[in-house]
Amino acid sequence: MTGFSVRKDDMRRVKKSGRITIRRWVCHFEGVRDGRQSQNCSRVREPRSITQTRCRASFRVNYNESVGKYTTKEFRPKHYHPLASNNEVHLIRSQRKVEEPQNLRFTRKDMQNMLDVSTRTEVGDSDSDTTIAYFAEKSEHDPGLCLEYTLDDENRLRNLFWADCVARYDYQCFGDVLAFDARYKTNAYHKPLVTLVGTNHHFRTTVFGFALLADETIDSYTWLLQTFLSTMGNRKPVSVITDGDKAMSKAIKIVFTECIHHLCCWHLERNAQANLKNEDFTRKFHDLMLTPMTVAEFETQCRFVQHKLKLYEFVRQIDRALCNLRATETSNEFKTEYNAPVLRTYLQSLEKHAAQLFPLKVFSKVRDEMQREGAIIEVKIVKAIDAALYTVTEFGTPTTCWNVIHNLQENHIQCSCQMMESVGLPCRHMFYVLKVEQIQKILDNMVLRRWIKKAKEHNT
Repeated sequence: MTGFSVRKDDMRRVKKSGRITIRRWVCHFEGVRDGRQSQNCSRVREPRSITQTRCRASFRVNYNESVGKYTTKEFRPKHYHPLASNNEVHLIRSQRKVEEPQNLRFTRKDMQNMLDVSTRTEVGDSDSDTTIAYFAEKSEHDPGLCLEYTLDDENRLRNLFWADCVARYDYQCFGDVLAFDARYKTNAYHKPLVTLVGTNHHFRTTVFGFALLADETIDSYTWLLQTFLSTMGNRKPVSVITDGDKAMSKAIKIVFTECIHHLCCWHLERNAQANLKNEDFTRKFHDLMLTPMTVAEFETQCRFVQHKLKLYEFVRQIDRALCNLRATETSNEFKTEYNAPVLRTYLQSLEKHAAQLFPLKVFSKVRDEMQREGAIIEVKIVKAIDAALYTVTEFGTPTTCWNVIHNLQENHIQCSCQMMESVGLPCRHMFYVLKVEQIQKILDNMVLRRWIKKAKEHNT
């Protein structure tokens, strides 16, 4: 059956003959887990997510001896949960099967050689023409596919950019932060591959587009960014993250005006290690970049593809890698839809609300902040008619204080640690204020749409 998984339930036999007289099947989501699982807040190991939703869908047959046949005695078709979509059916437990291979008379190397010959036959004489034809065929199945390219003076392919309908939609949902980097020698023509990526609501990489450029000049990057912007409906990102390439930085200033340009922390740390060769400095530099702090405190403390492939082979391999990436997202969506985390904190009303709002990966990060709320110590509180100011510190760091403002009129909370502004997730200091003021649900301004379960629904 598609749409839901089936589990065997009640069965009865005749002792002498062994004949089954009653057989009952239920939905996989039938029943409820033992409540002791959710009451143990001190467990170290994360318990398995809850899948039972008290679904009552069932089917039962009884053996009728007078006619010698099984007859239906119970049929409840109604489910109490969403059914799996077509692209999620393979993730259902009863549908996950691996058939044993029969007499495979070839090795993995034989298969790869055969595929290589097949690919070379498909490429033909003109690599560029074959690549364009490949995209033309894809566009018949994907009308939202965007392909742009330029030619040089000798009518040869110079720059190439493409993004399918899924990438374009994902950008509308998660395009507030855009990261891109160029990788050398990823194809036979030594064209830099530029991947334009972001982060989805499962804290996973999502791809917005690919480009192969003739070089890494200002003109090439400007063409890429202008083409990308046009493809995405002229919607600019809020922040752009790069590896610090000068030509790339100048192109960003030309095309992405008013966008905030950040340098990738990984590249900064790698450059610090390579140039200074001081592990102690690199460690402190890493902490300086990633540890939340005020401006004053900061001022005082101041690859997935094979190489050397032909263009057509290279593009095909990128498509396969993209399919694998999206299969992971489908699996994450399935787990979020049909699994509920076991509540573990003492702020269970807030934790339950968080589980309803956020996908599992994001929920885990939010719950970590709830658990760390226990280390918050109140220094002082100043209350007015329309607002309350909490000054708090944390156990173990008594000299560091944070200010949390609760605006009573607008009913929103803001913290000086700026975790909400930088990461988009509520901090432990905010949860402390919610606890003190007996607020049972996470406030609206503590929830960023790009992190919620429904981030990709009805996005405009």
